[in-house]
Amino acid sequence: MNIYKNLNNQIKCLQKNTPWFTIGKSVLGKNIVCFKIGNDKGKKIFLQAGIHAREYITSFLLIKIIKYLKLFHFNGTVYVVPLANPDGVDICVNGSKNIKNKKIKTLVEELLKYDKKESYKANARGVDLNTNFNANWGTGKYNNLLYPASQNFVGYKPNSEPETKALISVTENFEPFITLSYHSKGELIFWGYEGQSKITEEIQKKYLNLLVKQTGYKPVFTRKSSGGYKDYCLLNLNTVGFTIEVGNDSLSHPIPLSELKNIFLKHKDLVLLLLKV
Repeated sequence: MNIYKNLNNQIKCLQKNTPWFTIGKSVLGKNIVCFKIGNDKGKKIFLQAGIHAREYITSFLLIKIIKYLKLFHFNGTVYVVPLANPDGVDICVNGSKNIKNKKIKTLVEELLKYDKKESYKANARGVDLNTNFNANWGTGKYNNLLYPASQNFVGYKPNSEPETKALISVTENFEPFITLSYHSKGELIFWGYEGQSKITEEIQKKYLNLLVKQTGYKPVFTRKSSGGYKDYCLLNLNTVGFTIEVGNDSLSHPIPLSELKNIFLKHKDLVLLLLKV
């Protein structure tokens, strides 16, 4: 089965038996779905994945984590957006063939002349969503392109994309105590951001130790990067956030789904552990 179709089918199956709501729509009008697990008591945690198109293994990972969390009774509420960039993943898997908007289709076909679809990270407007947030926007050393591309275009202004706005809105509305943003690859945990409050940094260090111990991933303080979702949470919302890069660095993008089982084993209990801290 086509990977994008498989991903959508799994999301639709979850919608039949798991509380969910729509946090917004993509450029091409696809729903961005958020699932809710827990009992509305205690802490709130927010997880999101699939913001970079070629990293769709993270979307499959969060679907497995949702199913796993549903097996437990715990105090706390977990909000999960498994697919933050549905247009981008469709393009990464299928190219432009499913795009009906002529203007967007022409743009995407032009972008794919310079980069193969399997390398596509951006949304349907050629904006790298994890550089579009208003957190020192446009100042990153590596993510600072000023024109549409398959990756690293920051957008024409911060928070310009509907997918960006959707993630900001749900985070502001539910005020989670911690956010986990899933990416690939490298087996790294990016934490911290220059300019964040000292209080948030100290709190973050406590949770960082738990994440490192559980996954075995290397912690890396964020430098020379800007405009990320985690960065926005730390600078603007005083919400503790981490960017987790799954999958060994020796793997190629997109990471094959055969790696999913091993990745899941390292991450399945993270939320439950964080709720107990």
